[in-house]
Amino acid sequence: MDGKQTTGVYTMEGKVLVPDLSGQTIVHEKDRQGRSVMYQMFEGLRLSNYFPLSCLKGIRTLQLRPDDIYLPGYLRTGNHWTWEMTNMLLQGKAETIPRFKDHLGLIPEEEVIKLPSPRVLTCHFFMSQAPLDLKEKKCRVIFTVRDPKDVAVSLYKIHYDRHHLNTVYLGTFEDFLQLFLEQRVMNNGMFDHLRDAEAYFSDNPDVPVHFQVYEDTLKDPVAAVQKLSDFLGLPRNDDLCKSIAEKCHMSKMKVDKDAYAVKVDGDSLFFWKGVSGEWRNWFTKDMLDEYYRVYEEKMAGSRFYERYSRANDS
Repeated sequence: MDGKQTTGVYTMEGKVLVPDLSGQTIVHEKDRQGRSVMYQMFEGLRLSNYFPLSCLKGIRTLQLRPDDIYLPGYLRTGNHWTWEMTNMLLQGKAETIPRFKDHLGLIPEEEVIKLPSPRVLTCHFFMSQAPLDLKEKKCRVIFTVRDPKDVAVSLYKIHYDRHHLNTVYLGTFEDFLQLFLEQRVMNNGMFDHLRDAEAYFSDNPDVPVHFQVYEDTLKDPVAAVQKLSDFLGLPRNDDLCKSIAEKCHMSKMKVDKDAYAVKVDGDSLFFWKGVSGEWRNWFTKDMLDEYYRVYEEKMAGSRFYERYSRANDS
């Protein structure tokens, strides 16, 4: 085994999370130095061992409601941020939502059923693995997007020196980036996740989708909230949108959501800087060259190709 051989304490909303590994297919993905990251394999995806198999198996057959809102964006793309904004819009007030979020990988189906409408349900599955009801009910989908280079850095921070069951990953970012580019990280990396979503929405044009772009939300958070409000079909209230944008500034969310956050040994796992361009502090020229070699292969033809292409790095 790698690392310190200690077990960190994971908590959510102040309660200790105890993983149920029964039935899980455990994999250890090794970087080129032999340091490994532990996941479970489920329907071809590498997922956290803290997702109970019983929850994962119920996602595809979950009965949706027509007013459900589905947030399936890749990890570290602003999912928590957008979930909070969306719920504030739906409740009509800029007040912190007093729970983590409604994640289908963590909440038993019997608890999901009890949630009042409209539900804002999150899951990082591929869109091709979304609840089957989504097509029939034509639920609104909010798909979060972020520069994959920043996503890679943020994923690394989740893994590095974080006690996970009886392992801890101590590899360099360069070695972790190799795993990211080879799709051997959580949910198999961002490229295939995004392309799968684009194919799904192309094949199902009746499913309404709003792409929430991380960098655009940072640049003009009020406009981002206004667009969310319009997509949700709510009467436009610009004062409310401004209040929500201010309430959801990362500096405030880190404090307001602290009591409900997922933590490892007391440290929040998700609310950090909330910036774009952090990748510049981590990538060398050689790493960028290798990254864009894979990017060109995976993302050519994507609607987001130009936005995150090398030509737009400056």
